[in-house]
Amino acid sequence: MHRIFGPVPSRRLGRSLGIDVIPHKTCSFDCVYCECGATTNKTCKREEFYPLEELLEELDERLSSMEVRPDYLTLSGAGEPTLYSRMGELIRRAKEMTGLPVAVITNSSLLHMEDVRRELMEADVVLPSLDAARAESFIKINRPHRRCDLAEIMQGLKTFLSGYKGKVLFEVLLIDGYNTEPEDLEALKEFLDSVRVDRIQLNTVVRPGTIRELKALGSERLEEIREFFGPKCEIVASGYTSAKGKETDTEIEEILSLLKRRPCTLEDIHNSTGIPIPGLIKTLDELIEKDEITTNVFNGKTYYTTEAKD
Repeated sequence: MHRIFGPVPSRRLGRSLGIDVIPHKTCSFDCVYCECGATTNKTCKREEFYPLEELLEELDERLSSMEVRPDYLTLSGAGEPTLYSRMGELIRRAKEMTGLPVAVITNSSLLHMEDVRRELMEADVVLPSLDAARAESFIKINRPHRRCDLAEIMQGLKTFLSGYKGKVLFEVLLIDGYNTEPEDLEALKEFLDSVRVDRIQLNTVVRPGTIRELKALGSERLEEIREFFGPKCEIVASGYTSAKGKETDTEIEEILSLLKRRPCTLEDIHNSTGIPIPGLIKTLDELIEKDEITTNVFNGKTYYTTEAKD
């Protein structure tokens, strides 16, 4: 399984089975906090990166091997999923084939495109993000493709959200020194007050990003900002929903598939795979000895990753 991964314990979607429709680190942004590493193909061009039929075949095969069905199918992974040119058809056919709801996690960069907005209407849940509503901060934190214009992105978001009938979980990721000045927060609040969202979800850096020196916001500061944004706002910077059980016998493949997408703590891996902690520790130690994975310490926590140490 190269393009189906998880289930991943999602802070917002329960047990989420990922569909990775984009080659690793093909994205319109190169965000400083991205846990998947630096963008290697920065683009705004939509393509059918993987044949649609192959994606659906892999999805069907993966679901048939699972004892516990996921809560959602989620278009996510190590890139921007709206770059997939057959996204709308994939969402529609996946829902018909599985009976499961589909969520899409997007950085919002292509929502100025009419075809992207139309295809995204097929999703049951959309998780858009906007980390900054001021151009200077937007460029600093998201490092966008040269064709990405913040005003255009914000208008595209407004247009999409005005007609979308599904659930909207809007994420803002905050980093000290990047997008937390009063003028940044005021501009973001003004925008969020002008659109229809179900929840505004505040996040901060919880895993190593492309820049290691990033500073996470403390709980008190996050709480202050939550109150500033109002009653629809909540903090999702920590805590996961545990998986209900182990789905496959290919433990090592499952662990490596998870870690190729993002660094994880021991608890993250346990919650996602259902592998008992004692056995999981032993397996991880063996993978470290074989140089298949490494560890990094970030904010006092140990993360396992397939990325080489700096």
